[in-house]
Amino acid sequence: MLAIDPTNRHASWEMIQAGEADEQARGIVAQAAGHGLETMLTMAAEVEAMRRKLAEIAAELPDVASFTAFPKAAYSLFRQIYDVPPPPADSIVDGRPMLIVADASGLDAEGLHGLLSSILGQSFKNWRAIVIGVDAGLAIAVERVARADPRLQLASSAAGGGGAAIRLAREAAADFAVLPAPGARLHPHCLAWFAAGFAASEAAILTCDEEWRQAGERDPTGFDARGCHDPEMLLQGNVWGDTVAIRGSALASLDLADGGTTSSSNRTDPALADGSFAISDLLLTATRAQLSLGHVPFPLVSFEADDATRDDKGRAARSGHRRAVERHLRELGLTERVELSGGTLEERLRLRWLPDSTGRSITVIVPTRDNAGDCQAFVESLFEKASRPETVDCLIIDNGTRSQPDLDRLEALAARPRVRVKRDDGPFNWSHINNAGARASDAAILVFANDDMAMLTAGWDETLRGLLARDHVGAVGAKLLYPDDTVQHAGILFGWKGSVIHDGLYEPADAGGPSDRWQKTRQVSAVTGAFLAIRRQDFAALGGFDAAQLPIGYSDVDFCLKLREAGRAILFTPDIALHHHESKSRGLDHLDAERAARSRAERRVIETRWGRALFSRDFTLSPLWVDATLPFRLISFPSPERGVQFLHCSATIGRVRRAGETTVSCEYPPDV
Repeated sequence: MLAIDPTNRHASWEMIQAGEADEQARGIVAQAAGHGLETMLTMAAEVEAMRRKLAEIAAELPDVASFTAFPKAAYSLFRQIYDVPPPPADSIVDGRPMLIVADASGLDAEGLHGLLSSILGQSFKNWRAIVIGVDAGLAIAVERVARADPRLQLASSAAGGGGAAIRLAREAAADFAVLPAPGARLHPHCLAWFAAGFAASEAAILTCDEEWRQAGERDPTGFDARGCHDPEMLLQGNVWGDTVAIRGSALASLDLADGGTTSSSNRTDPALADGSFAISDLLLTATRAQLSLGHVPFPLVSFEADDATRDDKGRAARSGHRRAVERHLRELGLTERVELSGGTLEERLRLRWLPDSTGRSITVIVPTRDNAGDCQAFVESLFEKASRPETVDCLIIDNGTRSQPDLDRLEALAARPRVRVKRDDGPFNWSHINNAGARASDAAILVFANDDMAMLTAGWDETLRGLLARDHVGAVGAKLLYPDDTVQHAGILFGWKGSVIHDGLYEPADAGGPSDRWQKTRQVSAVTGAFLAIRRQDFAALGGFDAAQLPIGYSDVDFCLKLREAGRAILFTPDIALHHHESKSRGLDHLDAERAARSRAERRVIETRWGRALFSRDFTLSPLWVDATLPFRLISFPSPERGVQFLHCSATIGRVRRAGETTVSCEYPPDV
């Protein structure tokens, strides 16, 4: 037919698609003869031009995600419209049953019936449940349901509590056990998501987000969205909640009865037996046993509690957590290395890592130009606030100051004890200047700092010595505040709107943030070079900052990534705080054409070198947060596929080792 009627385009296209070689050859000849190739190339160019134009238009419009996201304060309205989705249908590949050990301690009749309904309403049907801690007068409610559904059982003992739940789960020898927090109700997809989590990862333990509602209300009014597990944060508080799912093999391997990781008949700290056991004990013991902890980024449990009740529970949790941390530090032999404070009914637990006995010297390297007044004030604040000023040096590198009053101030500074001023008249190259400063110092600890700051924290030097005495810690960054006492830096977040952004930006200095992140020492992706502390030997081993390709921008991020690649952790600590007049002496790049071009070139370098890590979502962030505006403003449930990806990622980097060991980058794509 085609030989008779070559113009039959539809038949020709079917033959070409079917792989008929002669027709494919004829098609190419025909297109060339009819200038079809030129036409297609022209159309391709036009489509590309349209794509670029659409991208330009999109850049001028609000982020599309902002139209489907809700302010975090509107969580109740958000949950009226959106519900937790089920996991992808193909994500649950293991049909083994799950054991639920539900603690009904303190529940009245209404609460108990709500708990039972939430268990019976699970979309994952392969379960059995043991209810513990039921008031004797309410036992009949459980027995009535158990007659009709043999999967449900009332514990023979009325005792509740975390220790009792763990003991029962062990005795049952289930493949998987789910231990809801006391008083929690399970979302209908709770077990399904835990099953998907165990199927999608090697996690030994899974945690989840949670939400709460006011008494008598149907819709949740608040939530807590958690990121991946961080051993640093876990030492200061269990922000991942008291609901866990655990593999039976992992539960059998942990010696929780005495707070240890190996069985011994001589141990005398029976945490499970004396009722002081907390889920914090389980999580901390898992860190010692080097088990993997993963997190499901959806609220799988809910509570009914007013603000006063939640405050009371928080106080009790703080006391239990302190006991768990004390047991944990004792097991690791770190009791003499850490000073604990707080963790009482009214105060959060604080850890102060004590310096070793060497009294490591510190050199603070401060580049400056025509800003000697601020520089002088900064240097004075460093010595004034230091616990051991006799072990602190300041190396000021004057990069081309011309103002005579500033030169006079620098000369006066150079006359002070423990202060040196070096001259560098070349073009400003932040990386080169700081590398030169590092070579000029023999101090054990280097601090790279901007000149437009003021130290606010007494004993900052001992805090640095204590944190950097821990071998796995690579660098430490501080909380930087604007002069109006709003946050300028609480660590650096990766993957926010396809780039990086300072955590906590513009928040009040005393704000806690999600999971109290701005008030806790924690692992972060990177910290700013405006105040970056590191051991000199580590700095030298990694070759310092990249002065050739990253002379000014991104060199701090680049070096933090090198440290992480080398197995070192990057810590942000709020226990050191400074006021910072951002870019006061250097100026802002976007106001100068050459600087703007240089900044774009540096951005291309960092993208090429660390593209995946830079543009993936930050491992400290729940995917519930939408990056259409500043961090932690907007919320939206991630897609089920992305939820599984985050869960797998969290379990991968959550392979916790001894307290404080580093984690790797969490890389998973954003929703499309």
